[in-house]
Parts: sequence; structure tokens; C-alpha cells
Amino acid sequence: MQPNLPRTFLEARSKEYVVGGMMVLIMPGIANGFPHSDDPVGLMFDFLGSSLIDMVKEGFISEDQVDSFNLPVYTASVREMTDLVEKNGCFSIEIIDLTNSHSLNGTSRNGQDCTMHLRASMEGIISKHFGSEIIDELFDRFHKKTQ
Repeated sequence: MQPNLPRTFLEARSKEYVVGGMMVLIMPGIANGFPHSDDPVGLMFDFLGSSLIDMVKEGFISEDQVDSFNLPVYTASVREMTDLVEKNGCFSIEIIDLTNSHSLNGTSRNGQDCTMHLRASMEGIISKHFGSEIIDELFDRFHKKTQ
């Protein structure tokens, strides 16, 4: 995580709120002590990277394009978020909780759900870097890897 980004975000939000105001943050997170190497968000981006590499091997995109593509994604633990908020001093935490994203609304997440969510959140960034013509192919490959 970029060291100044969380501090800057919290300081900017604190200027927008009145005394007694509240903010709700919904973001990916992991439990304290959970290994980052096993983080489902990280595994999802591993599948995306693998799909891009496959497309390089088949000539859809260049290796240079993939090498220059960087998504600095980091999933913080509850302790890390608590420490950031306390260190910043602009807010206090009333409630912090992890939800099980695999069972939202009583339904199990599957490869299609994962593909749709990733595409909705990342299509713009990927299109800007690689061009929109690769999007369908990329997410078809991604979906096959999640099954």
C-alpha cells in the first residue's frame, strides 16, 4: 500500500464531515493473521495475470504491454485498518466487521459472479491500457480459470 494514500484519503474525508458525522467504508479485507498469499482477492488477480500472459503467448497483446501494467492492490487486515485510522486521528471506529463474501444473500459465489464483479470494476482500467478490443477475450479466459 502506498504509505501516504490512506492518510491522504482519511484527511480529505475528515474535511468533508461535520462533528458527529459518520463514514462507512466497504472494501476488501482479510482477518488478522491471515496470510496475504492466500487472500482470495490476490488469487483473483493471479488468474487475471495468467489470462493476460496466455494472451501474450497467442499474440493478442504484447509482453511489453503486460510488463507495463501495474495494479497496486493490497487487502488490509482489520488490525492494519484500525492502526491506520488511529494513527491518522481524524476518525474513530464505531464498528469494524468482516463479512463472508462467499455467502452474500444466502447464495454461493461462483466463477461467473467473480468474473462479472472483476469486469465491472476493472474493465475501464484494462481498456485504457490494452484497448477495449481484448476485453471479451480476456474475461472469457478469466472465467474459464475460475471454474
